[in-house]
Amino acid sequence: MIRRTLCMLLMLTLLWGGLHAAAEEKGEFPALNDAGFLDSGEFVWEDEENGVWRYASSTLRVEIFRREQKKPARVWYEAEVFCAEGSVGPRMIANDPEHWKTAANMEYPYKIARKYGTVFAVSNDFAQLRLQQKKSRPGIIIRDGKIWSDRTKKKGVKDFPNLDCLAIWPDGDMKVYYSDEKTAEEYLEDGAVDVLAFGPILIRDGKLNEEALKKYGTSHAQRTAVGMVEKGHYFFMMLEGRIKRSKGDGISFLAEKLLEKGCTLGFNLDGGETACIVFMGHQLCKLKDGKKLSSRRTSDILGVGTSELLPAVSDPW
Repeated sequence: MIRRTLCMLLMLTLLWGGLHAAAEEKGEFPALNDAGFLDSGEFVWEDEENGVWRYASSTLRVEIFRREQKKPARVWYEAEVFCAEGSVGPRMIANDPEHWKTAANMEYPYKIARKYGTVFAVSNDFAQLRLQQKKSRPGIIIRDGKIWSDRTKKKGVKDFPNLDCLAIWPDGDMKVYYSDEKTAEEYLEDGAVDVLAFGPILIRDGKLNEEALKKYGTSHAQRTAVGMVEKGHYFFMMLEGRIKRSKGDGISFLAEKLLEKGCTLGFNLDGGETACIVFMGHQLCKLKDGKKLSSRRTSDILGVGTSELLPAVSDPW
C-alpha cells in the first residue's frame, strides 16, 4: 500500500513537472505564488508573430497583447502591469538626469530602457520641448522631486495639450489633477516625486472625463495612455496610427478601453511620433509602413521594473 502510494505521488510529480514545462514552452506564466509573482528568478516570453509578450519576477508581472481590428483599421497594445507590495512602481526614467531638458541628451526610448534595464515602458509628456521654448507655459513639471516648471495653463483652455497633470508617488500611487489645481510646491508637500503635464485627464474617480473627451484629441493619430485600477495594478495602452494597418483614433478610444479594464484613473500621454511601447529593450509598435522606425528621441520614459536580461544599448533593436 505504501509502495503504491509512493508510486502515485511520483507519477503526479512527474505529470505536474511535464505540464509546468509545457505551459512555459507555450509562453504561459510558470507557477505563481499567492501574490501573483514568482518566488525567485525571471520569466520572459516574446511572441511578436502572435502579439503576446510576458514577464514575471518576484516583484513584477507584465502581460502585453497586440489587438487588431479591420474596420476601422486599428492596431493597439494593451499592457497589464502588477507590482508587488513594497516594490517600485512606474516612475519617470531619465536618459541623463543631470541634463534632463537639454536636447543634446535626448535618446530613443528603447535605448533609455536598455541603458537602465527597464522591463516595460511607454512614452512621456515630451515636456522638454516646451521647456526649451522660452515664451511657452510648460505645465507643472517635476522629475525625481525636482521642480522644472511651475508655469501652467488655466483649466479648460482650448489648447491641446491642456496640461492636466499625472502625479506619481514613491509607493506606486498615482493621481490626476487639472492643470492649475495644485502648485508645484503643493505636489512636493504631498510627497509626489514625478509630475507629468500633458493630458487631458481621461478618467477620474472611475468616471470618464466626458467634457475633455469631446474637446481634445479628436483627430485620428497615434496615442498613448496610462491607467490605474488600484495602487500596484496598472494598464497601459498604445495605439498605432497614420499607417495602413492602423489609422489611429481619438483619445476617447483609449479612455473607454481603460474604463472597461476597471481603471479608476486614466491619463493621456504624448502621441504622434512620440507614442511608443517598449518591452525588454525592444519597441513593439510600428510607426511607418514598410520601414522599421523608432519613435522620436526623448528625455525620459515612463517605465517599470529592472532586469539584467535586456540587450546592450548598441545591439540591433
